[in-house]
Amino acid sequence: MQFENPFFEEIQEIQGRSIEMQIDSWIHHEVFSFQWWLLLIVFIAPWFIWWKFVDRKRLKEILLFGLLVMTVVTIVDEIGCQLNLWEYAFDLEPLFPRLIPVNLSALPVIYMLLYQYFSEWKSFTTATALAAAVLSFIGENLLELTGIYLLFKWKNIYSLPVYVVIGILLRGLLKTLLKTEDEAREFR
Repeated sequence: MQFENPFFEEIQEIQGRSIEMQIDSWIHHEVFSFQWWLLLIVFIAPWFIWWKFVDRKRLKEILLFGLLVMTVVTIVDEIGCQLNLWEYAFDLEPLFPRLIPVNLSALPVIYMLLYQYFSEWKSFTTATALAAAVLSFIGENLLELTGIYLLFKWKNIYSLPVYVVIGILLRGLLKTLLKTEDEAREFR
């Protein structure tokens, strides 16, 4: 059975041209620019900080929390970019046009440190809200000032609850999973 959808072929053609343009833009305007070097530092430095401070006795639990954060922030970022709420004028590499240094490094490390150091719900929620404010109003503004982050139909204030909800929901999910695992061990 042959799949027929004229829009699909047109979309594939446009996507192919878009990828060619992304690579060309990256080679001629992005790689080795100030913004590119800044993104490289943002990608590498948080992991050194994390490794220095992570509680190695809880390494699997903390890393699992970080992987959940990576997954969710990458999905949220993808949705926001696809809906043209925001976009990035500079990337570390040309094929995955999302903010890899933030999604796969800075945000997971920040959330993992919050998870590690604030074990009670009240202190975690407060610390997460404060971190969300810093990320929304300082971090995002710095990315805007450097020309990396472009806002179209989005405002930094909208990011504040998103950052808070991500932290709280994922902590709740992980705590539930860990409790379920502990209960299953007790019944063996």
